[in-house]
Amino acid sequence: MPGFEFIEHTADYAIRATGADLGELIQSAGQGLIALTVETEGLAPSHTLPVTAQGATPEDLLMSALRELLYLTEDRELVPVAFIVTSVRDGVLRGEAGCVPLAEARDHLLGQIKAVTYHDLAVREVAEGLQVEIVFDT
Repeated sequence: MPGFEFIEHTADYAIRATGADLGELIQSAGQGLIALTVETEGLAPSHTLPVTAQGATPEDLLMSALRELLYLTEDRELVPVAFIVTSVRDGVLRGEAGCVPLAEARDHLLGQIKAVTYHDLAVREVAEGLQVEIVFDT
């Protein structure tokens, strides 16, 4: 079953994401990242931006995609409130992020993620498809 759950970590935020395939896994992880940073209820995306990521391994592709989502807030002052993956092929991910301006989301912000880490990062096969645990530096 695709999705994510928050898991305990001693100092930072962490999630466990699952998906039937790599695209669904990365989409679940992106939605988990969003849920850690902003309460999306009541926020409708006013901007849709393309998300493109590349990676030689599933882990590298995942990291690249999540870093692209973080980049939207840091450099463009937009807050992602939705994320979908439209394709994953030959190490290239294409997707879309639904965003709102940072000024509109201020009252909905939950926390800030500084970085996505490689700490114990490994995409694993499970009965449901694929699973990964991701630690975020706060």
